[in-house]
Amino acid sequence: MKSLLALLLGISLVSCTHQNTHVYSQYADVPRKADPLYYSVAHLLVKHPEGVAGGAGFAVRNINNNTYFVTVHHLCLRRGNDVKGATIPHEGNERQVFTGRVVYTTPSDDMCIVRLYDTGDLFSPIVFAPEAPLMGDRVYTIGAPAGAFPTKTEGFVVGHDLLGLDPDDDSDAKARLITSVPAYHGNSGGPVYNIQHEVVGVISATHNEYPHSSISIHVDAIVKHLEVYFKKWERVKKSGN
Repeated sequence: MKSLLALLLGISLVSCTHQNTHVYSQYADVPRKADPLYYSVAHLLVKHPEGVAGGAGFAVRNINNNTYFVTVHHLCLRRGNDVKGATIPHEGNERQVFTGRVVYTTPSDDMCIVRLYDTGDLFSPIVFAPEAPLMGDRVYTIGAPAGAFPTKTEGFVVGHDLLGLDPDDDSDAKARLITSVPAYHGNSGGPVYNIQHEVVGVISATHNEYPHSSISIHVDAIVKHLEVYFKKWERVKKSGN
């Protein structure tokens, strides 16, 4: 009787193993696609008198063989600082590195624009979301926490202008987006984007009292400063060029 039970158990185990292997092989045939925003984001290293600061940035335009990236003011600090930007790893785990410079910065909204030279069309400019996200929407970011690039994390939109943020000089609430996307040193400047891969913000900080929440520059503020720097930004954006 024991021998019969052992035999039946052995047959059952073999059958289950075979069935599971068959199921896994079906999934193995499904092609895997990389997140398209990996080809829009760069690991940025900005040279300061005190040393080098690292973060992320995302491409917004390719002009005359150069690419312009949005990142944060507290990474750039001042216009004219030298920058190096690296791509995600390609074949052989190699990265392409480009030199550049800070061309625009504003401390009020913690936003900065960087130009990398001789990039061609290697970086794909992002698309902005036509509307602000709703509370509860799933969002993602790509950054370089502790220098590990590219690191993708996700969370949900918590709200807008929350958690006691101070108003600006005109007594208006600062344009900020609060999410549950975790952020650490090196995440600053990374895009916050929705499931359609449309950017809704850029990682700026974590909240002192709520470390599980991150604070991002709102998409409306980003577009406002792009319109200041690129005088034809609105026209170009609408035409899709």
